[in-house]
Amino acid sequence: MKTESFGKLLLKGAGYVVFGNVLCVIMTMAVHMFGNNLFTNALAIVLGTAIFYSLVFTAAWKNGESERKLMKFHGLDSLKKFRWVAVGLLMFAFAAAPSVVLLLNKLVFPEQDLLLPYQFVSGSSYPFVLAFVPPAESDGYAWVASEINRIDSVSVMFPVLMIAYYALIPVIAQLGYRVGFNDKLNADKIVYK
Repeated sequence: MKTESFGKLLLKGAGYVVFGNVLCVIMTMAVHMFGNNLFTNALAIVLGTAIFYSLVFTAAWKNGESERKLMKFHGLDSLKKFRWVAVGLLMFAFAAAPSVVLLLNKLVFPEQDLLLPYQFVSGSSYPFVLAFVPPAESDGYAWVASEINRIDSVSVMFPVLMIAYYALIPVIAQLGYRVGFNDKLNADKIVYK
């Protein structure tokens, strides 16, 4: 038995990022069925952050557990304990890419409105979009065609802050690996210690 390859870990990490984004979109839509007010916005942000980062944590935690078992039962001597920092950096690049595109959209080509596709591609940012980006005005009638770009109402700081939000991915990934490798979430150890 041997440790998982870097490519396989990266594929798992990217899969968890995509899955986290999908779950955040579903959760945000479910929470906002009860209205779009301060409470539902705050609840959606807290739940979305918890969902997204718990999945990033889980990907690394499972790998840490399996590598601890490999060392214990198969006598492996050396493991690359900081692989999850590198995997986390690539996961960060993958997760933050839509925010970089939104920033370029705002700065370079504002005539294209990519905010609607952005909030569904980058699902973990969807609660933040609903909370901090004002809705487009359409004269109060749904059947009136509107040429308003919502990207005009987005501050330049919004995509920058979303990039900073995703910058926690390498930290959470390495923390998850450490917790799994050091067996910190073992129920028997917690209960009987």
